[in-house]
Order: sequence, then C-alpha cells, then structure tokens
Amino acid sequence: MPEARNGIAGLGEELARERAAVAGRSAPYARALDLLPSVLSGEAGRSLEAAWRGRRFFAWYDRPLLLLASLRNDALAEGPRHPLWHAFAAPDPSAEAATEDALRAALDRPRTRLLDALAHRTVQTNETSRAVAWLWPAALAGASGGGRAVALADVGASAGLNLVADDLPAIWTDEDGAPVEVAKQVRAVARLGLDEAPLDALREDDARWLRACVWPGEPEREQRLLLAIEAFRAARTRPDAPVLLPIRATNVAARLQVLAAAQKGSLVIAYQTVVRDYLAPEERAEYVDGMRSWLSTRPPGQALWIELEGREDGGDPPAAIAVHVRDPRGELRSLVLGRCGFHPRRIQRLRAAEAELRELLASEPHAAAGA
Repeated sequence: MPEARNGIAGLGEELARERAAVAGRSAPYARALDLLPSVLSGEAGRSLEAAWRGRRFFAWYDRPLLLLASLRNDALAEGPRHPLWHAFAAPDPSAEAATEDALRAALDRPRTRLLDALAHRTVQTNETSRAVAWLWPAALAGASGGGRAVALADVGASAGLNLVADDLPAIWTDEDGAPVEVAKQVRAVARLGLDEAPLDALREDDARWLRACVWPGEPEREQRLLLAIEAFRAARTRPDAPVLLPIRATNVAARLQVLAAAQKGSLVIAYQTVVRDYLAPEERAEYVDGMRSWLSTRPPGQALWIELEGREDGGDPPAAIAVHVRDPRGELRSLVLGRCGFHPRRIQRLRAAEAELRELLASEPHAAAGA
C-alpha cells in the first residue's frame, strides 16, 4: 500500500505523472503541470508546503489534482480578473493563458479562498458517469420499472449526486457500441450518502467546488454535473430524497447493518466509486474487513457491495467494476462485471460474470423466501 506523503515532498514526480494522465484531455492542465515545478521552486512552493504540512496524502494523483482544482475554484470565484481565468475557468479555456507568470501570480499573493481549499478540501468530483456501478447491477437484479425495491448507500458520496443518477440520461455503451442495460424508474426505499465530509450541492461554495473538480476543456462533464445538481434539487421533496451523513469509512459497515434492518425485503446496494486510494492503509483494511463481514450476515441475494476502482494489475482500461455478493451456499462471490475508464462511457462487459450475477440475483430471493 502507498506510504503517506505530506507537504510537497515528492510532488515533482506526481506532477509529471499527472501530466501524462491529462495529455489529450485538458490542454490547460497539461501546460500548467509542465510549468508548476519551476513555479513551486520559489515562494509559492513554501506556501504550499505550509498548507499541506499537516495533511496526509496516499493516492499519487491526489496532490496534483487538489492543487489544480483549488486554482480553478479560485478562478471561478473571482472571475475574469483572476490570473488563470482564461486558462482554467473561461467558457473556452486557453492553454496558452496558463503561463508561468499567471501561475506564479495565482499562487504567490495571499488568497484566503485558495489557501483554505488547499488546507481543507478534498478532490470530490462526484462524477455521475460512475453511477453505472450501481445502475447496471440494479438492472440485472430486476429493479427497473419498480420491479424490485432497492436501498442505496453511496460510500464516499461527495454530494450524493450519483444517488439520483437514475434520473439522468443513460450514456453507457459496451465495446460493440450497444447500450449497457441500466435501471430506470427505480423504486428506492432509501438513498443514503455516506462521506467523511459530504458536500451540499445546493450551497454556492460547494457547487462551485464540484465544478472546480471537473477539468477545463471538458464541457460535457460539466454540463452533466449541472444537470445532476438540478436532479438532486428536484429529488429533495420526494419521499425517497437522498440523505447525506458524515461518517468515517470504518463506521460504514455498522451503518449498513442499520439500513438493512430498517429495509427488510429490499435489495441493499452499497457502492463506492474511486474511494479506495484516498484511504489510509489502516483505514482501508478495517473498512474492507467491515464490508465483507456485513455482507456475510445478509441473506443470499439481498445485498451487494460494488466497487468501481482502479485495476491493481495496471491494465487498460484502468478501472474495473467488481460486485461482491453472497451465493446460495452462503459464500462470498466477487465478480468483475466489466472494465472501464475513470469517467466511464464505454464498458468492456464480461458477459460470463454478468450472466452469473443476473442468475444469482434472480434465484436467491426465491430460495431465501422458500427457506
């Protein structure tokens, strides 16, 4: 597991690695990542060191993305007067505007908003394309059209926008271009968002931070984010309105026990999307043990734990959707349902696992009822 880093030790290596990751997707960020090592060799680096001295980071991409999002957030808030407005926040961002002088000006002078974001915020993209992690298994379980009641728990929920993703357009296709089956008209008896520091998308500052975590030059992602915020706003008056709770990952399993006990007969779907790498190693181990223990107490076919996380084998595409479920013999099964990117639209379906999960979820409830 990765070792914790704080301050700016080793940041240059992470900036270079992130530069390769953003290439071809966000020209302003790619240019900024080229220039930041020089900029951070001066006063800006000392300020950043102070802001991060008391923090621990584990994912290699955490610090680069937090730095970029904090700068973009500052530019979105200040408007055209900001040195990086034209590079990071304008409707048509310009890579040429991401100059060394602009970066230095944005980082050197005291900016309360920027320093506060660097010291206290976390990257909370709330990428709703990742909602396929629960919408696809829910469809395989027969939850479309209200066919089966579900209780949703989004672990690492950010602002909880994935909890209402069944109200957004379906955007996912498989490797052949065919639509991936996802649940629509879901009958949810609970929509629970669990996050150590949940965001309120209806607050201006938090909504802006969600926008800041979307990269400049990706208007489709930003438009889908705004559409999700509107769907979340509309859902607040419904009986199944999302509820966000501040909670540490190590306490999630206990909260799921309460949820499952309160919603007997419903399929409990607990899912996480790009959460694992942000957890400290000891917290991650305790969380995983808790989730496996919780799942082992549920009747077969009545609970799923789903992970959309980076592939540990380093393959391409870089992420995978894994579903953990208890089979009729009471054993825990882990099925890799598909592989995808971190902002998935195209899914490599693993059809054998898909068929197996559909069969398990179709047969187990009846077996449990008969018993």
